[in-house]
This record gives sequence, structure tokens and C-alpha cells, in this order.
Amino acid sequence: MLSGMRAVLDAPVTHRLIDTIREDGPLPIGRVRAIAVQLLDALEALHESGAVHGNVHPGTVELHADGRATFPVTTAGRSSVATPAGDLISLGATLFAATGGRPGPMRPVIEALLTASPGDSWPIARLRAAFTGPAA
Repeated sequence: MLSGMRAVLDAPVTHRLIDTIREDGPLPIGRVRAIAVQLLDALEALHESGAVHGNVHPGTVELHADGRATFPVTTAGRSSVATPAGDLISLGATLFAATGGRPGPMRPVIEALLTASPGDSWPIARLRAAFTGPAA
């Protein structure tokens, strides 16, 4: 019985990004960069499987106590016309919100996300490199 209770107590606490922004204000740029890379990895895997998320926004991004950023993949709230480019645009808006509208050195990368279109968006590998490189 005690071990079961301990497992529950040790489970990482999850907060939605929107709640963190409301309670604590903008996140530090380094944290936003880490979130960006993790969500890009998740979107890349989803897109490579032929699926799209279609509902990326600060209310669906979960921040875990261990530093992970994830989002649930469900069909609730999805648009029937969701696209990978739409997921990237939504990610850009989500990251912009996480910075409190002041993305600093990440501005060019977030702008690239916000202007994504099927034939003109940056590849995810380029976006990832921009968020992990010194210029981001």
C-alpha cells in the first residue's frame, strides 16, 4: 500500500503552459527554446506518421516537473482541415505567447514558424537547429 502511495507522490506534476504564463508571466528564453525543441520533435514524429495535431496552443502544452514539454494527441477540438504547416504556425504563436510577446533572439525563428506555408516553411531540422544554436 505504501509503495503505491509513494509512486503517486513521486509522479511529476504537470502544468499547462497557459496556466504557467498566467501565474508566472513570460518564461525565460532558455526554457522557451527547450520547449520549442521538444514540441518540434513531437510534431516531427506525428507528421512523419502521416498525422497532424491540429490543436497546438498554450492550453494544450503540458509542462512536467522533470522539464519535459508535451501535448496530448487527441481528436477533440481538431479542425478537419488541419495541416502540418498549421501545426507549425500554431507552435510559433504558442512560443510567442510563452515569451510574453518578447522573443528576443528567437524572433526570426518564431517569425518563420508564423509564416509557414506548405511550400515555404522551414524544415523541422532547420527550426530545431535554430532553436538550439547560439543565435536563437
